[in-house]
Amino acid sequence: MTPSERRPASGGLVWFDEPAPPRATEQLSRERIVAAALELADEQVPGEITMRALATRLGVRSPMALYRYVGSKDGLVDLMTDEVYGQMTVPQGQGWRDALRGLGRTSWDAVQRHPWFARLAFSRPPMGPNALRLYDTALAELEPLGLDAARRMRFVSTVLGHALGSGLALLEEQTMRARVGFRADSDLDAAAAPYLARIAAEGHHPHFSRWAADPQRLAPEEQSFEQVLEWLLDGLATLVPPAASGPRA
Repeated sequence: MTPSERRPASGGLVWFDEPAPPRATEQLSRERIVAAALELADEQVPGEITMRALATRLGVRSPMALYRYVGSKDGLVDLMTDEVYGQMTVPQGQGWRDALRGLGRTSWDAVQRHPWFARLAFSRPPMGPNALRLYDTALAELEPLGLDAARRMRFVSTVLGHALGSGLALLEEQTMRARVGFRADSDLDAAAAPYLARIAAEGHHPHFSRWAADPQRLAPEEQSFEQVLEWLLDGLATLVPPAASGPRA
């Protein structure tokens, strides 16, 4: 079977691709390609990579050699995102709140390590082995609550959505900072100081100027990822049937 015959149809998931990728060589294997792709994406602020850049990273002359292992660029995305899903965990046997809290926190940790994941996770269905294992474990922890199938998945999606949505905001902010050159808050403060002083002197936006001049605006953020996660769990708790409020709740 030729490499072109091995590739899935356009848009097809790599998990549907048969037969398995060819035997690993000293330079190439599916695992080495995915590891190099993650490394390359982590080095780019928006996380966008090309097959040519990836081939160069692996010391391969032609990007076409990579397709034998990943099928297509979409196939590579499937493999990359599933690798990050493998970094998320669901605590077991401690009740549904601890399960979803652990899912949320480890998802947020993974997104902060790989901000590009939040963008790619929305571009491909989570059908890889790590993603399915994660969903299966989370759904198992919700099973004793007696919720219907749709609501069980909504509980999981609510928590993952918080992590991925926060990740998208983080990715956009990092991309903006890299584009305009303000890597740190202090860089932006220094650049904006003359502008803010002029606004305050003109008196056009007094409420904003008072806020900008108040040192308390830099106090630790109360609406942290963890705090919002707890609010979400409090909201989900209102949907749990009273009969399921035992030890596992």
